[in-house]
Amino acid sequence: MIDQVWENSTMEVIGYGIDNGNIDPRELVEYFLTKIDQETGKKKIFIEVFEQQAKKQADAAYKRATTNTRLSLYDGIPLVWKDNFDIQGKPTSAGLKLLLDRVAQKDAVAYKTSVDAGFICLGKTNMTELAFSGLGINPTFGTPINPFGSEQARVPGGSSSGSAIAVAKGLCCAAMGTDTGGSIRTPAAWNNLVGLKTTAGLISTEGVIPLSQTLDTVGFITRCVEDAAILYHVMAQTNKIDFSDVGCKGLSLLVCTNIVWDNADSEVAAILDASIENIAAQGALIKKGNIPEFEQALKLINTKGNIVNYEASKNWLEFLEAHPNSISQDILDRFYIGAKIQDSDAQQVYQGLKDLQKQYLQRTNDYTAVIMPTVANVPPIINDLEQNSQKYTAENLLSLRNTRLANMLGLCAISLPVGFTSSGLPVGLMLVGAPFSEVSLLRLALAIEKVFSRQLF
Repeated sequence: MIDQVWENSTMEVIGYGIDNGNIDPRELVEYFLTKIDQETGKKKIFIEVFEQQAKKQADAAYKRATTNTRLSLYDGIPLVWKDNFDIQGKPTSAGLKLLLDRVAQKDAVAYKTSVDAGFICLGKTNMTELAFSGLGINPTFGTPINPFGSEQARVPGGSSSGSAIAVAKGLCCAAMGTDTGGSIRTPAAWNNLVGLKTTAGLISTEGVIPLSQTLDTVGFITRCVEDAAILYHVMAQTNKIDFSDVGCKGLSLLVCTNIVWDNADSEVAAILDASIENIAAQGALIKKGNIPEFEQALKLINTKGNIVNYEASKNWLEFLEAHPNSISQDILDRFYIGAKIQDSDAQQVYQGLKDLQKQYLQRTNDYTAVIMPTVANVPPIINDLEQNSQKYTAENLLSLRNTRLANMLGLCAISLPVGFTSSGLPVGLMLVGAPFSEVSLLRLALAIEKVFSRQLF
Protein backbone atom coordinates (compact mmCIF):
# COMPACT_ATOMS: atom_id res chain seq x y z
CA MET A 1 0.00 0.00 0.00
CA ILE A 2 1.34 3.45 -0.86
CA ASP A 3 1.82 6.19 1.70
CA GLN A 4 -1.65 6.95 3.05
CA VAL A 5 -1.58 10.65 2.48
CA TRP A 6 -3.80 10.20 -0.53
CA GLU A 7 -3.98 13.88 -1.45
CA ASN A 8 -0.20 13.79 -2.00
CA SER A 9 -0.57 11.19 -4.75
CA THR A 10 -1.35 11.95 -8.38
CA MET A 11 -4.61 10.60 -9.75
CA GLU A 12 -2.55 8.42 -12.09
CA VAL A 13 -0.79 6.76 -9.14
CA ILE A 14 -4.08 6.24 -7.31
CA GLY A 15 -5.74 4.92 -10.47
CA TYR A 16 -3.03 2.31 -11.00
CA GLY A 17 -3.11 1.50 -7.28
CA ILE A 18 -6.82 0.67 -7.54
CA ASP A 19 -6.14 -1.21 -10.78
CA ASN A 20 -3.56 -3.52 -9.23
CA GLY A 21 -5.47 -4.05 -5.99
CA ASN A 22 -3.16 -2.04 -3.74
CA ILE A 23 -5.75 0.67 -3.09
CA ASP A 24 -9.35 0.06 -2.01
CA PRO A 25 -11.72 2.84 -3.21
CA ARG A 26 -13.79 2.34 -0.04
CA GLU A 27 -10.76 3.14 2.15
CA LEU A 28 -9.91 6.07 -0.10
CA VAL A 29 -13.37 7.61 0.30
CA GLU A 30 -13.43 6.88 4.04
CA TYR A 31 -10.08 8.64 4.37
CA PHE A 32 -11.33 11.84 2.72
CA LEU A 33 -14.71 11.79 4.50
CA THR A 34 -12.86 11.54 7.83
CA LYS A 35 -10.61 14.45 6.87
CA ILE A 36 -13.66 16.52 5.89
CA ASP A 37 -15.41 15.62 9.14
CA GLN A 38 -12.37 16.71 11.17
CA GLU A 39 -11.97 19.99 9.25
CA THR A 40 -13.06 22.87 11.50
CA GLY A 41 -14.06 25.07 8.54
CA LYS A 42 -16.03 22.38 6.70
CA LYS A 43 -19.37 24.23 6.94
CA LYS A 44 -17.84 27.15 5.04
CA ILE A 45 -16.06 24.91 2.51
CA PHE A 46 -18.95 22.56 1.72
CA ILE A 47 -22.60 23.32 1.05
CA GLU A 48 -23.27 19.59 1.46
CA VAL A 49 -21.14 16.49 2.01
CA PHE A 50 -22.51 13.39 0.26
CA GLU A 51 -21.37 10.83 2.82
CA GLN A 52 -23.82 8.03 2.05
CA GLN A 53 -23.79 8.54 -1.72
CA ALA A 54 -19.96 8.60 -1.80
CA LYS A 55 -19.77 5.36 0.18
CA LYS A 56 -22.25 3.69 -2.21
CA GLN A 57 -20.23 4.89 -5.20
CA ALA A 58 -17.05 3.57 -3.53
CA ASP A 59 -18.67 0.16 -2.96
CA ALA A 60 -19.59 0.02 -6.66
CA ALA A 61 -16.06 1.10 -7.66
CA TYR A 62 -14.57 -1.62 -5.43
CA LYS A 63 -16.79 -4.28 -7.02
CA ARG A 64 -15.77 -3.16 -10.49
CA ALA A 65 -12.09 -3.17 -9.49
CA THR A 66 -12.33 -6.75 -8.22
CA THR A 67 -14.20 -8.02 -11.28
CA ASN A 68 -12.08 -6.30 -13.96
CA THR A 69 -14.99 -4.11 -15.05
CA ARG A 70 -13.55 -0.69 -14.16
CA LEU A 71 -15.06 2.22 -16.12
CA SER A 72 -11.67 3.94 -16.56
CA LEU A 73 -8.25 4.11 -14.92
CA TYR A 74 -9.73 6.78 -12.60
CA ASP A 75 -12.73 4.73 -11.47
CA GLY A 76 -12.98 5.20 -7.69
CA ILE A 77 -11.18 8.55 -7.39
CA PRO A 78 -13.03 11.14 -5.25
CA LEU A 79 -13.67 14.72 -6.48
CA VAL A 80 -15.67 17.65 -5.15
CA TRP A 81 -17.99 19.81 -7.26
CA LYS A 82 -18.75 23.52 -7.11
CA ASP A 83 -22.39 23.98 -6.19
CA ASN A 84 -23.50 25.38 -9.53
CA PHE A 85 -23.42 21.94 -11.22
CA ASP A 86 -26.70 20.01 -11.14
CA ILE A 87 -26.57 16.57 -9.52
CA GLN A 88 -29.86 14.68 -9.80
CA GLY A 89 -31.88 14.66 -6.58
CA LYS A 90 -29.67 17.29 -4.92
CA PRO A 91 -30.25 21.03 -4.55
CA THR A 92 -28.04 23.38 -6.57
CA SER A 93 -27.60 26.56 -4.53
CA ALA A 94 -25.10 28.49 -6.71
CA GLY A 95 -24.10 30.08 -3.40
CA LEU A 96 -27.63 31.39 -2.64
CA LYS A 97 -29.69 29.98 0.24
CA LEU A 98 -32.77 30.95 -1.74
CA LEU A 99 -31.98 28.27 -4.35
CA LEU A 100 -31.64 25.39 -1.88
CA ASP A 101 -35.26 24.42 -2.63
CA ARG A 102 -34.37 23.91 -6.29
CA VAL A 103 -33.65 20.17 -6.59
CA ALA A 104 -31.97 19.08 -9.81
CA GLN A 105 -34.04 16.78 -12.02
CA LYS A 106 -31.02 15.44 -13.89
CA ASP A 107 -27.22 15.54 -13.82
CA ALA A 108 -25.20 18.27 -15.48
CA VAL A 109 -23.51 16.87 -18.61
CA ALA A 110 -20.03 17.34 -17.08
CA TYR A 111 -21.06 15.54 -13.89
CA LYS A 112 -22.53 12.64 -15.90
CA THR A 113 -19.27 12.40 -17.87
CA SER A 114 -17.35 12.06 -14.60
CA VAL A 115 -19.73 9.38 -13.28
CA ASP A 116 -19.39 7.46 -16.55
CA ALA A 117 -15.63 7.39 -15.89
CA GLY A 118 -16.20 6.16 -12.32
CA PHE A 119 -15.25 9.32 -10.42
CA ILE A 120 -16.84 9.62 -6.97
CA CYS A 121 -18.45 12.84 -5.68
CA LEU A 122 -17.67 13.69 -2.04
CA GLY A 123 -19.96 16.71 -2.02
CA LYS A 124 -20.81 20.20 -3.25
CA THR A 125 -18.54 23.12 -2.42
CA ASN A 126 -19.29 26.69 -1.43
CA MET A 127 -18.94 29.54 -3.91
CA THR A 128 -19.51 33.25 -4.39
CA GLU A 129 -23.22 34.07 -4.77
CA LEU A 130 -24.22 33.22 -8.37
CA ALA A 131 -20.48 32.99 -9.20
CA PHE A 132 -20.33 36.79 -9.53
CA SER A 133 -17.08 37.81 -7.79
CA GLY A 134 -13.41 36.88 -7.81
CA LEU A 135 -12.92 37.26 -4.06
CA GLY A 136 -14.88 34.29 -2.71
CA ILE A 137 -16.82 36.11 0.00
CA ASN A 138 -20.22 34.59 0.82
CA PRO A 139 -22.08 36.31 3.67
CA THR A 140 -24.87 33.71 3.88
CA PHE A 141 -23.03 30.38 3.76
CA GLY A 142 -19.85 31.90 5.22
CA THR A 143 -16.51 32.57 3.53
CA PRO A 144 -13.94 29.73 3.41
CA ILE A 145 -10.72 31.02 4.95
CA ASN A 146 -7.53 31.05 2.87
CA PRO A 147 -5.20 28.56 4.62
CA PHE A 148 -2.15 30.66 3.73
CA GLY A 149 -3.17 33.83 5.59
CA SER A 150 -1.79 33.11 9.06
CA GLU A 151 -1.93 36.60 10.61
CA GLN A 152 -5.48 37.63 9.59
CA ALA A 153 -8.22 35.77 7.73
CA ARG A 154 -7.86 36.36 4.00
CA VAL A 155 -10.22 35.66 1.09
CA PRO A 156 -10.01 32.29 -0.67
CA GLY A 157 -10.51 33.73 -4.14
CA GLY A 158 -13.66 33.07 -6.11
CA SER A 159 -15.99 32.23 -7.31
CA SER A 160 -14.84 28.57 -6.98
CA SER A 161 -13.83 29.26 -3.37
CA GLY A 162 -14.84 26.03 -1.62
CA SER A 163 -13.40 23.95 -4.48
CA ALA A 164 -9.97 25.57 -4.11
CA ILE A 165 -9.90 25.36 -0.30
CA ALA A 166 -10.97 21.69 -0.38
CA VAL A 167 -7.98 20.87 -2.62
CA ALA A 168 -5.59 23.12 -0.69
CA LYS A 169 -6.55 21.41 2.58
CA GLY A 170 -6.28 17.91 1.12
CA LEU A 171 -9.99 17.07 1.45
CA CYS A 172 -10.25 15.50 -2.04
CA CYS A 173 -8.08 14.48 -4.99
CA ALA A 174 -9.20 17.42 -7.17
CA ALA A 175 -12.10 19.81 -7.65
CA MET A 176 -14.46 20.83 -10.41
CA GLY A 177 -15.30 24.48 -10.91
CA THR A 178 -16.39 27.07 -13.43
CA ASP A 179 -14.62 30.13 -14.79
CA THR A 180 -16.44 33.10 -16.34
CA GLY A 181 -13.84 35.77 -15.63
CA GLY A 182 -11.22 34.02 -13.50
CA SER A 183 -13.27 31.95 -11.07
CA ILE A 184 -10.91 28.95 -11.27
CA ARG A 185 -7.56 30.64 -11.83
CA THR A 186 -7.85 33.33 -9.13
CA PRO A 187 -8.55 30.90 -6.25
CA ALA A 188 -5.94 28.50 -7.67
CA ALA A 189 -3.30 31.24 -7.67
CA TRP A 190 -4.17 32.33 -4.12
CA ASN A 191 -4.04 28.75 -2.79
CA ASN A 192 -0.83 27.40 -4.36
CA LEU A 193 -2.78 25.25 -6.83
CA VAL A 194 -3.09 24.59 -10.56
CA GLY A 195 -6.23 26.02 -12.20
CA LEU A 196 -7.20 25.23 -15.81
CA LYS A 197 -9.81 27.31 -17.64
CA THR A 198 -10.84 25.49 -20.78
CA THR A 199 -11.99 27.17 -23.98
CA ALA A 200 -15.68 28.13 -23.95
CA GLY A 201 -17.67 25.41 -25.70
CA LEU A 202 -15.11 22.63 -25.16
CA ILE A 203 -16.95 21.07 -22.20
CA SER A 204 -20.72 21.32 -22.05
CA THR A 205 -22.17 23.78 -19.51
CA GLU A 206 -25.60 22.16 -19.77
CA GLY A 207 -26.84 21.68 -16.22
CA VAL A 208 -24.56 24.41 -14.84
CA ILE A 209 -26.46 27.35 -13.32
CA PRO A 210 -25.55 30.16 -15.73
CA LEU A 211 -23.98 33.51 -14.98
CA SER A 212 -22.98 34.47 -18.53
CA GLN A 213 -23.68 31.81 -21.17
CA THR A 214 -21.17 33.25 -23.63
CA LEU A 215 -18.26 33.21 -21.19
CA ASP A 216 -19.04 30.44 -18.66
CA THR A 217 -16.54 27.58 -18.87
CA VAL A 218 -15.97 24.34 -16.97
CA GLY A 219 -12.52 23.78 -15.49
CA PHE A 220 -10.45 22.12 -12.80
CA ILE A 221 -8.50 22.93 -9.65
CA THR A 222 -5.74 20.43 -8.91
CA ARG A 223 -2.47 20.08 -7.05
CA CYS A 224 -0.42 19.41 -10.18
CA VAL A 225 -0.53 19.82 -13.95
CA GLU A 226 -0.73 16.08 -14.56
CA ASP A 227 -4.04 15.88 -12.65
CA ALA A 228 -5.43 18.86 -14.60
CA ALA A 229 -4.48 17.03 -17.82
CA ILE A 230 -6.28 13.88 -16.64
CA LEU A 231 -9.49 15.79 -15.93
CA TYR A 232 -9.18 17.55 -19.30
CA HIS A 233 -8.73 14.17 -21.02
CA VAL A 234 -11.78 12.65 -19.27
CA MET A 235 -14.14 15.64 -19.28
CA ALA A 236 -13.37 16.81 -22.83
CA GLN A 237 -13.34 13.15 -23.95
CA THR A 238 -10.07 13.49 -25.82
CA ASN A 239 -7.02 11.28 -26.11
CA LYS A 240 -4.68 11.12 -23.14
CA ILE A 241 -1.87 13.67 -23.43
CA ASP A 242 1.61 12.32 -24.09
CA PHE A 243 4.00 14.01 -21.66
CA SER A 244 7.02 11.83 -22.48
CA ASP A 245 9.11 14.55 -24.15
CA VAL A 246 8.11 17.81 -22.47
CA GLY A 247 10.69 20.49 -21.81
CA CYS A 248 11.22 24.24 -22.06
CA LYS A 249 14.00 24.15 -24.66
CA GLY A 250 13.01 25.94 -27.84
CA LEU A 251 9.56 26.99 -26.64
CA SER A 252 8.66 30.51 -27.66
CA LEU A 253 6.86 32.57 -25.00
CA LEU A 254 5.61 36.15 -24.99
CA VAL A 255 5.57 38.02 -21.69
CA CYS A 256 2.84 40.66 -21.82
CA THR A 257 4.26 43.95 -20.53
CA ASN A 258 1.24 46.26 -20.58
CA ILE A 259 -1.73 46.53 -18.20
CA VAL A 260 -1.37 43.12 -16.50
CA TRP A 261 1.43 44.37 -14.23
CA ASP A 262 -0.33 47.63 -13.26
CA ASN A 263 -0.86 48.00 -9.48
CA ALA A 264 0.96 44.70 -8.91
CA ASP A 265 2.12 43.91 -5.38
CA SER A 266 5.90 44.45 -5.44
CA GLU A 267 6.69 41.00 -4.03
CA VAL A 268 4.33 39.29 -6.48
CA ALA A 269 6.00 41.12 -9.39
CA ALA A 270 9.51 40.21 -8.14
CA ILE A 271 8.63 36.51 -7.73
CA LEU A 272 7.10 36.40 -11.22
CA ASP A 273 10.10 38.17 -12.79
CA ALA A 274 12.42 35.62 -11.18
CA SER A 275 10.16 32.79 -12.36
CA ILE A 276 10.30 34.02 -15.96
CA GLU A 277 14.11 34.20 -15.76
CA ASN A 278 14.13 30.60 -14.47
CA ILE A 279 12.05 29.46 -17.43
CA ALA A 280 14.42 31.27 -19.83
CA ALA A 281 17.39 29.58 -18.12
CA GLN A 282 15.85 26.21 -19.08
CA GLY A 283 16.07 27.11 -22.77
CA ALA A 284 12.73 28.77 -23.46
CA LEU A 285 12.85 31.73 -25.85
CA ILE A 286 11.28 34.62 -23.96
CA LYS A 287 10.22 37.83 -25.63
CA LYS A 288 8.58 40.77 -23.88
CA GLY A 289 6.04 42.97 -25.59
CA ASN A 290 2.83 44.97 -25.43
CA ILE A 291 -0.45 43.30 -26.33
CA PRO A 292 -2.68 46.27 -27.25
CA GLU A 293 -5.71 44.01 -27.71
CA PHE A 294 -5.84 43.51 -23.93
CA GLU A 295 -6.15 47.25 -23.30
CA GLN A 296 -8.60 47.61 -26.17
CA ALA A 297 -10.80 44.81 -24.79
CA LEU A 298 -10.91 46.43 -21.35
CA LYS A 299 -11.61 49.84 -22.89
CA LEU A 300 -14.43 48.34 -24.97
CA ILE A 301 -16.24 46.81 -21.99
CA ASN A 302 -15.60 49.89 -19.84
CA THR A 303 -17.23 52.17 -22.40
CA LYS A 304 -19.93 49.96 -23.94
CA GLY A 305 -20.57 47.46 -21.11
CA ASN A 306 -19.32 44.15 -19.79
CA ILE A 307 -20.84 41.03 -21.38
CA VAL A 308 -20.85 39.26 -17.99
CA ASN A 309 -22.94 42.02 -16.36
CA TYR A 310 -25.22 42.24 -19.41
CA GLU A 311 -26.00 38.52 -19.59
CA ALA A 312 -26.07 38.02 -15.81
CA SER A 313 -28.62 40.80 -15.45
CA LYS A 314 -30.88 39.24 -18.10
CA ASN A 315 -30.57 35.87 -16.34
CA TRP A 316 -31.11 36.96 -12.76
CA LEU A 317 -32.21 40.54 -12.05
CA GLU A 318 -35.96 39.95 -12.26
CA PHE A 319 -35.63 36.92 -9.95
CA LEU A 320 -33.48 38.83 -7.45
CA GLU A 321 -35.87 41.79 -7.41
CA ALA A 322 -38.73 39.39 -6.69
CA HIS A 323 -36.76 38.10 -3.67
CA PRO A 324 -35.38 41.15 -1.83
CA ASN A 325 -32.36 40.69 0.50
CA SER A 326 -31.52 37.31 -1.04
CA ILE A 327 -28.06 38.39 -2.22
CA SER A 328 -25.42 40.75 -0.86
CA GLN A 329 -25.62 44.36 -1.99
CA ASP A 330 -22.10 44.44 -3.51
CA ILE A 331 -23.08 41.68 -5.93
CA LEU A 332 -26.64 42.92 -6.54
CA ASP A 333 -25.14 46.25 -7.68
CA ARG A 334 -23.34 44.42 -10.49
CA PHE A 335 -26.64 43.05 -11.84
CA TYR A 336 -28.03 46.60 -11.89
CA ILE A 337 -24.98 47.78 -13.84
CA GLY A 338 -25.78 45.08 -16.42
CA ALA A 339 -29.39 46.25 -16.68
CA LYS A 340 -28.21 49.66 -17.92
CA ILE A 341 -26.37 48.20 -20.92
CA GLN A 342 -28.23 48.80 -24.18
CA ASP A 343 -28.76 45.80 -26.47
CA SER A 344 -27.13 47.72 -29.33
CA ASP A 345 -24.03 48.41 -27.20
CA ALA A 346 -23.85 44.75 -26.18
CA GLN A 347 -23.91 43.71 -29.85
CA GLN A 348 -21.00 46.08 -30.50
CA VAL A 349 -19.09 44.45 -27.62
CA TYR A 350 -19.73 40.92 -28.96
CA GLN A 351 -18.47 41.94 -32.40
CA GLY A 352 -15.63 44.05 -31.02
CA LEU A 353 -14.30 41.17 -28.91
CA LYS A 354 -14.43 38.84 -31.95
CA ASP A 355 -12.38 41.34 -33.95
CA LEU A 356 -9.89 41.75 -31.09
CA GLN A 357 -9.56 37.97 -30.76
CA LYS A 358 -8.60 37.77 -34.44
CA GLN A 359 -5.98 40.52 -34.02
CA TYR A 360 -4.65 38.93 -30.82
CA LEU A 361 -4.25 35.53 -32.50
CA GLN A 362 -2.37 37.08 -35.41
CA ARG A 363 -0.05 38.91 -32.99
CA THR A 364 0.66 35.83 -30.86
CA ASN A 365 0.64 33.20 -33.61
CA ASP A 366 4.40 32.50 -33.37
CA TYR A 367 4.34 31.88 -29.60
CA THR A 368 3.48 28.74 -27.66
CA ALA A 369 1.74 30.89 -25.03
CA VAL A 370 1.51 34.34 -23.49
CA ILE A 371 2.75 34.76 -19.90
CA MET A 372 1.44 37.17 -17.26
CA PRO A 373 0.60 37.31 -13.55
CA THR A 374 -2.56 35.33 -12.77
CA VAL A 375 -3.47 37.92 -10.17
CA ALA A 376 -1.44 41.07 -9.51
CA ASN A 377 -2.49 41.36 -5.86
CA VAL A 378 -2.29 39.09 -2.81
CA PRO A 379 -5.54 37.83 -1.26
CA PRO A 380 -7.07 40.72 0.71
CA ILE A 381 -8.10 40.52 4.38
CA ILE A 382 -11.78 39.54 4.66
CA ASN A 383 -12.59 42.06 7.41
CA ASP A 384 -11.32 44.99 5.33
CA LEU A 385 -13.68 44.12 2.48
CA GLU A 386 -16.78 43.46 4.56
CA GLN A 387 -16.50 46.92 6.12
CA ASN A 388 -15.74 48.84 2.93
CA SER A 389 -17.77 48.59 -0.28
CA GLN A 390 -15.34 50.71 -2.30
CA LYS A 391 -12.40 48.53 -1.29
CA TYR A 392 -14.44 45.41 -2.12
CA THR A 393 -15.15 46.73 -5.63
CA ALA A 394 -11.53 47.78 -6.26
CA GLU A 395 -10.04 44.50 -5.01
CA ASN A 396 -12.61 42.45 -6.94
CA LEU A 397 -11.79 44.26 -10.18
CA LEU A 398 -8.06 43.73 -9.61
CA SER A 399 -8.54 40.05 -8.71
CA LEU A 400 -10.19 39.42 -12.12
CA ARG A 401 -8.53 42.02 -14.34
CA ASN A 402 -5.87 39.70 -15.82
CA THR A 403 -7.84 36.46 -15.82
CA ARG A 404 -10.91 37.84 -17.58
CA LEU A 405 -8.86 38.85 -20.62
CA ALA A 406 -8.73 35.15 -21.58
CA ASN A 407 -12.51 34.81 -21.18
CA MET A 408 -13.30 37.92 -23.23
CA LEU A 409 -11.04 36.83 -26.10
CA GLY A 410 -12.19 33.19 -26.03
CA LEU A 411 -8.80 31.74 -25.03
CA CYS A 412 -7.76 28.89 -22.76
CA ALA A 413 -5.50 29.55 -19.77
CA ILE A 414 -3.83 27.87 -16.81
CA SER A 415 -2.49 29.22 -13.52
CA LEU A 416 0.60 27.61 -11.98
CA PRO A 417 2.03 28.15 -8.49
CA VAL A 418 5.56 29.60 -8.63
CA GLY A 419 6.38 30.79 -5.12
CA PHE A 420 5.41 32.61 -1.94
CA THR A 421 5.71 36.15 -0.62
CA SER A 422 7.73 36.75 2.56
CA SER A 423 4.50 36.43 4.56
CA GLY A 424 3.75 33.03 2.98
CA LEU A 425 1.09 34.02 0.44
CA PRO A 426 1.12 32.02 -2.83
CA VAL A 427 1.86 33.57 -6.23
CA GLY A 428 0.48 32.27 -9.53
CA LEU A 429 1.83 32.56 -13.07
CA MET A 430 -0.69 32.41 -15.92
CA LEU A 431 -0.11 30.86 -19.33
CA VAL A 432 -2.62 31.82 -22.01
CA GLY A 433 -3.13 29.76 -25.18
CA ALA A 434 -5.14 30.04 -28.37
CA PRO A 435 -8.71 28.64 -28.42
CA PHE A 436 -8.78 24.82 -28.11
CA SER A 437 -4.99 24.61 -27.63
CA GLU A 438 -5.32 22.92 -24.22
CA VAL A 439 -2.99 20.04 -25.15
CA SER A 440 -0.01 22.26 -26.01
CA LEU A 441 -0.85 24.53 -23.04
CA LEU A 442 -0.80 21.59 -20.63
CA ARG A 443 2.44 20.25 -22.10
CA LEU A 444 4.01 23.68 -21.62
CA ALA A 445 2.58 23.92 -18.09
CA LEU A 446 4.13 20.58 -17.13
CA ALA A 447 7.51 21.67 -18.49
CA ILE A 448 7.31 24.87 -16.43
CA GLU A 449 6.08 23.03 -13.34
CA LYS A 450 9.21 20.88 -13.53
CA VAL A 451 11.36 24.04 -13.49
CA PHE A 452 10.00 24.89 -10.06
CA SER A 453 10.24 21.22 -8.95
CA ARG A 454 7.49 21.53 -6.37
CA GLN A 455 8.03 18.64 -4.00
CA LEU A 456 4.40 17.53 -3.92
CA PHE A 457 4.66 13.87 -4.71
